[in-house]
Amino acid sequence: MENKTPEITPEKRAARVSKPIAISVFLGVLALIAWLSVQIVSLVPNAFSSLASLAEGISQYRTSLSANNDGAIAITSDGKLADSGKSVTLTWEKDSREGAYAFSYKCIDGVSIDIVDTEGLRNISCDTRYSLGATDTVSIIINSEKDRHVDVPYTISFMRANDTGPIRTGENTITITNPAISEQIAAEDAEPGAVLGEADTKTEPATPATPPKKPVVVEPTPEYTYEIPVSNPNGFTDLATRFLASGDIANNKFVGGVIQKNDTGAIQFEVKNTGTKTSEKWIYTITLPDGDTYTSPPQTPLKPNERAVIAIGFDTPDDSSHTFKVSVGLQNDKTNTNNSFKKTVSFVK
Repeated sequence: MENKTPEITPEKRAARVSKPIAISVFLGVLALIAWLSVQIVSLVPNAFSSLASLAEGISQYRTSLSANNDGAIAITSDGKLADSGKSVTLTWEKDSREGAYAFSYKCIDGVSIDIVDTEGLRNISCDTRYSLGATDTVSIIINSEKDRHVDVPYTISFMRANDTGPIRTGENTITITNPAISEQIAAEDAEPGAVLGEADTKTEPATPATPPKKPVVVEPTPEYTYEIPVSNPNGFTDLATRFLASGDIANNKFVGGVIQKNDTGAIQFEVKNTGTKTSEKWIYTITLPDGDTYTSPPQTPLKPNERAVIAIGFDTPDDSSHTFKVSVGLQNDKTNTNNSFKKTVSFVK
């Protein structure tokens, strides 16, 4: 029997050649996968370390923001109780971030607030934030027309340039009293029939022989503190005056502060039409430390709810204080009970 060698077809020959190649490719893929696994394992610690550092940085940033945002702004003042027209200084700790502070107070009938700055007194409206800049203190003068204690709530707020509103606030309250009204009413009750504007010869010193120096007068400028209503021709006029602050005059501007003996000084006061009809021209008189009584020329009429702020400069004697008496004169004034005031101002060495 004849044995024949099996014939190798082209298909069988191709299969024998491709099998070793496939095995080689498979082994190569396994080696590549093993190498990549080693590289990934070596990179993982660094990746986790970077992520941990990023998370820690974010956490510290949030902690920093939280430390600045938590808690209200702590405000301190000269005291919780102050007289109407007396300067009160407010202070607080500045935020570590760049930004500006603002002051505001709640609307109360008969109460207004002036901010004392390098320009003198600046009246601000209630329920309105007034920018103070990047500071940690402000001096204010609270004026009250009430003959009683008045609690005046106020707010200090902080905001940055791109903020739409305050990010920190602090609230506090000052109680204001107005003893001047009680003293004035008592004095008028004790002296019935007294003529307004006359010098008090019982307490004022005698006029010196030499002519006194003419006082420096900063002309009054009307300031609109509230909405001014239309004058009612059938209404009434009622002028009222009150003391604002003491200080000095520099560059023809009033600057609040203390007054020294044997130097120059100034007081600032206002005259306001609290009636419903525009006034006629009016005058004011003031007793000065040198014994003279200064009488103003006729002043511009005031509309209803309009006021004129007046500053009077003078030379100070070698005395510890002086009691200023200011009176307003106007014909057809409804009432005289608020046409004058007395204010004792101290002079320091």
